[in-house]
Amino acid sequence: MSRVSTEIRQEQIVSEAIKIIHQKGYSGLSIRELAGKVGISEPAIYRHFRSKEEIILRILERMNRFGDLLRQELNKLPDARSKIKKLVEMHLEFLEANREMTSVIFSEEIFEPREGIQQKVREIIRSRREFLDQLLEVARQNKEVVDVPAQELSIVILGYLRMTVLEWRTANFSFSLQDRGQRIIETLDKIIFIKDVS
Repeated sequence: MSRVSTEIRQEQIVSEAIKIIHQKGYSGLSIRELAGKVGISEPAIYRHFRSKEEIILRILERMNRFGDLLRQELNKLPDARSKIKKLVEMHLEFLEANREMTSVIFSEEIFEPREGIQQKVREIIRSRREFLDQLLEVARQNKEVVDVPAQELSIVILGYLRMTVLEWRTANFSFSLQDRGQRIIETLDKIIFIKDVS
């Protein structure tokens, strides 16, 4: 039987870690259980990751890759309305397909005392905010959106998404996040975008 490549094994470890955090929280993530779920020994886990913090950083890297893909897709679109629509759709589609990831996103326990993790989270948030701020500032200058500072509009959009995902999570994922996304898009269309009256 061929050996699993390092990259594949690390992705398996990360995926199982996300599931354990989803079920038991960060404090419930033990290397022993993680090794058992992946089907390898505890020392083998440490050959891939020196600590639980390194595993969390790799989880955040997975989120970062999604952010890169999101930017690529939005840059293909012609106007702010289609970009915001796509942003909402892709964000909710990703989380619906990776619902365990919400346990990481909403876990204060993971981030509080760990500077390396906090720094990575700040980088991800800053990168996404800057991208969205720039998108909305161009839209504001082009009179596509209401004349409100782009940073404030970003907070409206990201806050709306975050509250929707939190509601979905606390409702035990009992409704379709993508269906709710259509309501978000319709609402944002009414409160942020300027109607073309020409």
